[in-house]
Amino acid sequence: MSSATFGQKSFQPTPPEKGSFPLDHQGQCKKTAYKYMFCLSVSNGDNSQCRQEAKDYLDCRMHNDLMAKEEWTKLGLADVESTKNNNTTQ
Repeated sequence: MSSATFGQKSFQPTPPEKGSFPLDHQGQCKKTAYKYMFCLSVSNGDNSQCRQEAKDYLDCRMHNDLMAKEEWTKLGLADVESTKNNNTTQ
């Protein structure tokens, strides 16, 4: 029996405008992602202690076209300095 019986319309999902971005299939930002996850692990999930790692990870994703480029003020990370050695393919 099909799910579209008796004239029901099929569900057509629409992607969100923000909040989702492509997976990193080539592992371009794997190193910075692991650094961020490790930081979260040692700080018992307290993201406020891992803001530098979060900014480095998002910077890597933006430089590798894995997410749209955004201003740091919109991401809440304008007060954190970037470490430029992590924004290239790793």
